[in-house]
Amino acid sequence: MFGWIGGLWRLTARMGPAGPWLFLTAMLFLFALGATLLGFELGDIDRWLEAQSGWLDAVFSLLFQAVCGLVLLLCVGAFIAFLFDRKNPDRPGVGSLLLALVVGYFAWFGMIGD
Repeated sequence: MFGWIGGLWRLTARMGPAGPWLFLTAMLFLFALGATLLGFELGDIDRWLEAQSGWLDAVFSLLFQAVCGLVLLLCVGAFIAFLFDRKNPDRPGVGSLLLALVVGYFAWFGMIGD
C-alpha cells in the first residue's frame, strides 16, 4: 500500500546530500496536498498543532533527552573499552576516545537541558 514512499526515497537518494531534505519536503507536500483534498484547511491544521504544542513539546523533549542519554552511555562505554580492553585489537583508539569525549560533552548538555 505504501510502496510509493520507497519509490520516492529511492528517487531522492540519487540526489546526494540534498536527497533527505528533498524527501522530507516531498513528504510534507504530499501530506498538505492530501489534507487539502480531504477538506482540511492548512490554517485549521496549524491551529490544531498550536493547541497541541504543550504536550508535544514535553514528549519530544523527553525523547530527545533519552536519546542524548543513550549517546552518553555509548560514549562512556567507548571510554571503558579504551581503558580496560587492552588485549582486543579492535578496541577504540585515541582518536575514537577524543571523538567520544566531544560527543559525550554535547550529549550531556542535551540530556540535562541547559
